Amino acid sequence: MAALATGGRLAVIGLQGGAKGELDLGTMMRKRATVLATSLRPRPTHEKAAIVAGVAELVWPLVSAGQVRPIIDTVLPLAEAADAHRLLEADGHIGKILLRP
Repeated sequence: MAALATGGRLAVIGLQGGAKGELDLGTMMRKRATVLATSLRPRPTHEKAAIVAGVAELVWPLVSAGQVRPIIDTVLPLAEAADAHRLLEADGHIGKILLRP
């Protein structure tokens, strides 16, 4: 919420850590923010295809240009995949956990 701009939109797409969370509604109101929640899985195939096309057109060029980069928390060798799973399950990471050959 601290990073959300006044008039900003918080988009929740799918769930990984469970269906419940805590949200400071006072901060949301002060910032005049909007929450949008959706899921991709139940959408019809043509909607999913349109989303993929939009990402290819609008997002991938930014990734290619280096304007959008993933946040990487940890890089581990493939032999330590079990450790990577433990990190994921501990839910203390921020960003991606990568396995390298």
